Amino acid sequence: MKISSILVALAVALGATAAVAETAPVQDAATAGDVSAGKQLSASCAACHGVNGISVAPDFPNLAGMSANYLHKQLENFKSGARKNAIMNPMVAALSDQNLRDLAAYYAAQPAPVPAAAPAADAATVARGERIYREGVAGAGVSACIRCHGVDGAGQLGHFPRLAGQHAKYLVTQLEAFKSGSRGNDAGKMMAHVVAGMDKQDMQAVAVYLQGLR
Repeated sequence: MKISSILVALAVALGATAAVAETAPVQDAATAGDVSAGKQLSASCAACHGVNGISVAPDFPNLAGMSANYLHKQLENFKSGARKNAIMNPMVAALSDQNLRDLAAYYAAQPAPVPAAAPAADAATVARGERIYREGVAGAGVSACIRCHGVDGAGQLGHFPRLAGQHAKYLVTQLEAFKSGSRGNDAGKMMAHVVAGMDKQDMQAVAVYLQGLR
């Protein structure tokens, strides 16, 4: 084989390896965390997120069944201040990284919530939400949510959160935060680009669809 051919083949191989490394999870918080320890730590979280990670009010997210890697990242971001929340920032301030991993492992191990009935909405609104989730809004530059969050809304690759069964009110709040820039702890500010072309009606529609997604 000519040297030039060898170099080309090597470059391709290295490029492929780099691509895999870039998309692969940096760590597996699920195996690094202790579920039993996480359960003990979760006692202070139950008031908002429920005993098993199914929240007691629509202002607070369900955590049960989320990816451990995603949960660990969010907890880490709350601790560092990369994601700001008046309740969560002080809640995790004194926790160690192992504590965060344990909590993430515990909630990831809990059964995902059975989707609740969607807030009162007409069939047209739900259909609009499903269309946005599956197809995006081409004219407004809104990408399909399904690309990252999966056909069933369970999330993908450990990096993208489960949305199926999540409270619509919480989802709308997060979409608005991404659009306003008050939340920007996602890789490459991806969500800011996704929601830039969404109006309040789009957000509400997709959130209502997701809360009832089974």
